[in-house]
Amino acid sequence: MKLIVLAKQVPDIEKNVKVNIDSYTQSIKREGVPSIMNPSDKNALEEALKIKDINGAEVIVISMGPPQANEILKEAISMGADECYLATDREFAGSDTLSTSLILSEAIRKIGDFDFIFTGKQALDGDTGQVGPGVAERFNIPQILNSKSIEVQQCGTCILTREFMGLEEKINIKTSALVSFNKNINTPRLPTLRGMFKAKDYKAKILTNSDLKLNTEKIGINGSPTKVVKTFKHEIDKSVTKINIDKGIEMFDLIISKIEEVK
Repeated sequence: MKLIVLAKQVPDIEKNVKVNIDSYTQSIKREGVPSIMNPSDKNALEEALKIKDINGAEVIVISMGPPQANEILKEAISMGADECYLATDREFAGSDTLSTSLILSEAIRKIGDFDFIFTGKQALDGDTGQVGPGVAERFNIPQILNSKSIEVQQCGTCILTREFMGLEEKINIKTSALVSFNKNINTPRLPTLRGMFKAKDYKAKILTNSDLKLNTEKIGINGSPTKVVKTFKHEIDKSVTKINIDKGIEMFDLIISKIEEVK
């Protein structure tokens, strides 16, 4: 079984570091900002590694990003992934979700056949949840979103469990398909000692546009049909107004008027 895992390097915004916005691309400036593997992508990787442990599988991780994204691929190797690829090229910079799904799909085609594509539900930075479904559409394969677990059966099919409209749904599916996993569905394993030795000087296989041969009019910031007009950090006003009122009905009316005032 061959499993492809899509992983993205994202800013570690939970560390409460100052985030700056590029005035041209309206994307986050990543210089000096600590980066991590997107949390739900790491959960997807763990599901792939669990299948490898139980049933035997080849786990290949693909990321698209700047050269520094090699760090999360080294982490994937240290956890147990077999091989990693990094799609990186200046011509890819600023790609929206449609262009990104095109680049990743061509990267997967370059690698070869697969049984499943695993990905996280959505990225911590863009938060769109569109890239996975976009890849599935380009391969014309089924997509099962919001998954919690996957179990390989002896007959070659898989039982997927996912959340759907507040309920839990079980799906019997054959390969090939794309499966997206929710955040926190499992506890990703720590790197092994052998894995850390393997990852120490690991360099992912690089895929540039010279390899993928994509039309530059369909990739990058100029080839993306959607544009980010403005990105800004929401400022939270933590000022407090203390009000002393004896009657409950007066307090209620005042609270309603204050809510209407701030819209």
